[in-house]
Amino acid sequence: MINMTQSKRPLKYLALLLIGFLGTETLIAQTTPSEIPLLDLVKRSDYLDIKISPDGKHTASRVRENDAVYMFFTRLSDGEIVGGVRPGSENEVASMYWASNKRIIYTFAEKRYDYDAAVHTGELFGTDIDNKANKMLAGYRASDKKLGSKLSTKKDSYASHELLNVLPNDNKNVLIIEYPWSQSSGGWYDRRETYPVVSKMNVVTGRKSRSETIPYRGARVFANNDGVVIFATWSDDSVTRKAVYRESKDQPWKDISSSLDIENSLLTPVSINKDGSKIYLTGAVGEERISSLFQLELASKKVSRVFDNTFGLDFWKNDLNGEPIVGTSYPSLHRYSYSMTNADSDLLKQHKKLQKAFAGQEVQIQTYSHDGKRLILRVSSDINPGEYYLYNTETNKADFLWANYSWIDPRTLASVKPISLNARDGQELHGYLTVPKEGNKNNNALVVLPHGGPHGVRDYPKYDSEVQLLANRGYSVLQINFRGSDGYGTSFEQAGYRNWGKVMVDDVIDATHWAIEKGVADKDRVCIYGASYGGYSALMSAVKAPDLYKCAIGYVGVYDLEAMKVKGDIPIGFRGRNYLERVLGSDSEDLKAQSPLTHAAKIRAKVMLIHGDEDIRVPSYHAKKMRTALKKANNPAEWLYLADAGHGAFSVENRTEVYQRLLKFLDENIGG
Repeated sequence: MINMTQSKRPLKYLALLLIGFLGTETLIAQTTPSEIPLLDLVKRSDYLDIKISPDGKHTASRVRENDAVYMFFTRLSDGEIVGGVRPGSENEVASMYWASNKRIIYTFAEKRYDYDAAVHTGELFGTDIDNKANKMLAGYRASDKKLGSKLSTKKDSYASHELLNVLPNDNKNVLIIEYPWSQSSGGWYDRRETYPVVSKMNVVTGRKSRSETIPYRGARVFANNDGVVIFATWSDDSVTRKAVYRESKDQPWKDISSSLDIENSLLTPVSINKDGSKIYLTGAVGEERISSLFQLELASKKVSRVFDNTFGLDFWKNDLNGEPIVGTSYPSLHRYSYSMTNADSDLLKQHKKLQKAFAGQEVQIQTYSHDGKRLILRVSSDINPGEYYLYNTETNKADFLWANYSWIDPRTLASVKPISLNARDGQELHGYLTVPKEGNKNNNALVVLPHGGPHGVRDYPKYDSEVQLLANRGYSVLQINFRGSDGYGTSFEQAGYRNWGKVMVDDVIDATHWAIEKGVADKDRVCIYGASYGGYSALMSAVKAPDLYKCAIGYVGVYDLEAMKVKGDIPIGFRGRNYLERVLGSDSEDLKAQSPLTHAAKIRAKVMLIHGDEDIRVPSYHAKKMRTALKKANNPAEWLYLADAGHGAFSVENRTEVYQRLLKFLDENIGG
């Protein structure tokens, strides 16, 4: 039996410490008002993640405060904060890794003057937990050469640097990989179009010792704990996945699909166990080509399926040896699959106990000490944004550490219910329906919310502040995983290729009709709203079903598919251009026919367009052209243009303005 403590002491104690360290506000959650303050749902999460040290004596944590993300270190024996890193106003500690029991390697994201989101700098930093030797180790500003001196132990490197392996048997060095940037139009870009470099890096000085250059452009590589790169995977010019492996550094690279006697030539390497004897690969199984995980034993060349999942595998957790133990899928709610190749793992057995103790919620083992005795758990659900626990495997005791979105009271949130329906051609579709916690449950005002992406992305039954905001203001919310979405097999996803405005939009329209027929929605009070591809889907749905929606909201949306192929950051690199060719095609007439811009005159719904001036993913050209076309069609759009925002508002100020205007527009048209 697992003993869970939910004492208020950890939160109260942490709050007092953080007030002194960060100047944070109170962590007391509001519990009484039925209307959750807009700011509470607009603010980004506060407690982001926590990692335990190898010896299990300290934790490193990232916390957001006033749009900056800090890192601090806590001694677990007494809860004392012993050090931390402040990155500066609106900047972020983006990720962190224990290099040893006393030293952390971390990355940084920097607020740019012309962009309201922090941007990763591609640099690596290091600090001791007592704040000693806190310095930049690698990056384009890393040189320690002094003015007028020719002496330098490290140089500037115009590249994105990533940690490959902490080399647990080497306390002085870690293994890193550098992806050199490309230069064009006076700027530097991380396009992953050149050959990456693997090096050992001293964790204190940043001095690098080059190991090798990987002979495949932009390759993602995996190394064992001895620092030997065992395999690599990359996309070629046609965006076809390739993978190679070798048994040791002095052996030649071998193509996986041609060197191994396996049926599935589309297996893609994704991880390696600690000693490098086993490679783990994703691949598709069954008629629907559902993604699953496979194990390749290098010595015997034996390939085995790890999980028996029947829906797409979203992620999995490895044990102390780097071998998978539990995978998670989302056919509707979360579903666990346990390893068939590592069934005796102690950590696997611990997870089975934990998922029973936290029944109805999703349990993830985040990190663990090297002896496996202390685990950091994350427990979450549709109404639980995430709680963190320190679990002792010897005492079976789980101590509550903190709650993400600490100001949110789960009792005020609306439940997310899984749904399924058949599209007009019989294809089964899955999605989620959220109805207001208070007030009308049936025949209600409905907001249809198609997700962005659109490929490799899907909706989940998890806490979503945007969904909760709409439900809290009296709207039911419908999310559908239309064809093209991730999670339901490669065939399901590829059914959306070159069909952005066809079957993908038809699925959204069919789901809307389902909600009306089931009495969920008032047919006269339905709006559709989405961001990025979701914005495209919103307007294209209003084109194809002009009498179904009273209003349509496009947020940083794509409205001209021909322009999508030549404008923005995706078509800059050859991989991006080939991706767009694969999912959109090159038939000019077809692209025009699937573009909302072409059909502005068919839209009868009231339209709101929201866009950021600094959007490089979907340039503001799209919104401006759509606005002009709607005005010409005598259906002028409500217009919100954010001068310092990119592909979505990031700052609290911009997010507040977006949702104030969006709620006002919805209220005027369908009234929640």
